Amino acid sequence: MSLSTEEIMEISLDLVGWDEVPADSGIHVSADDVETALVGIDLESPEIQLAEREGYDLVLAHHPPGGDPRVNFAPVLDKQVEFMTAHGVPEERAEEAVASLRSRMKHAGHSANYRHDPSIAEHLDQPYMNAHLAPDEIGRRRFREIADGLDDDASVGQFADVLGEIPEIEEAITNVELRLGERANGLGEVAIHHAAGTNGGSEVARAYFDNGVDTVLYIHIGAGDTATLQEEYGDTEKNLIVTGHIASDAIGMNEFIDALEAEGLECDTVSGCDIGR
Repeated sequence: MSLSTEEIMEISLDLVGWDEVPADSGIHVSADDVETALVGIDLESPEIQLAEREGYDLVLAHHPPGGDPRVNFAPVLDKQVEFMTAHGVPEERAEEAVASLRSRMKHAGHSANYRHDPSIAEHLDQPYMNAHLAPDEIGRRRFREIADGLDDDASVGQFADVLGEIPEIEEAITNVELRLGERANGLGEVAIHHAAGTNGGSEVARAYFDNGVDTVLYIHIGAGDTATLQEEYGDTEKNLIVTGHIASDAIGMNEFIDALEAEGLECDTVSGCDIGR
C-alpha cells in the first residue's frame, strides 16, 4: 500500500487529535505514491542526495529544514503561553517571558537560507517533508502521564529515574539531567514544557517558578540559561529536569513511524530516529 505525503501528514495529526498542520511542519516536495521512506530527526541536503541515490520515495524529517516551517516558525511559540497559563502564570507575564524568544525565532527565520534544502530536493525531484510539533506533542503527553502517575510525595529523583526507563531515553548516550535542584527535593507541581517549538530558556522557567510550579521539564537548555537559573534559584527547592533533545524527539517520532508502518509504509531510520527501535 502506498501513501501520499498529505496522508502521511494527516497521520501525524490524527495521532494527537489535531485538524490543522502546525506552522513548523510542511511538505516541501509532494508525492502521491510513497512506499518507502528515510526518516530522521535532521535530514538535509546530504541525506536528500543519499535517499535519491538509494531510491527512497520520501525523505521524512522531524526538524523544519526550510520553507514556511523555517521562516514562519514563530507562531508555534504560542504554545509556550498556553502551557504557562495552564499552570497559573498570568497571561501578561507569560507573554513577557516568551517575547525575547519569539523575536529571536522571527529574526532567525527571516535571515535563514530557507531555500537551501528544499531546493536540493526539488532539483532531484525527491519528495521531502517534515513533521515537528505533532510528534513532540506525543512525547509531551508521555512525560505528562509519567508525572501524573507518581505518588503525591514523589521526589525529583524518582521522576528522573522513571523518565530514564523510557526506551528512547534508556538507549541514548545522553542521560536525564537535573540542571537545577536536588534528587531528594519534592517533585511538587510539574510543568512539562515540551512541544512548544523549543525550550523556553531561563525566562519561561522563571515565570513558572515564580507562580507556584516546583519542577519544570525541558528536553534541552543552553548553558547560559542554566547558569542564570542556578544563580537565582540555587538556594530554593525549585527543579529543572532536562531529558535530552534527540532521545526525547525520538519518542514521538517512533510512535509516528509505528503508525506509518501499520499503514504499510516501509521506514528506514537514521539521524536519531534509530534510537529505541
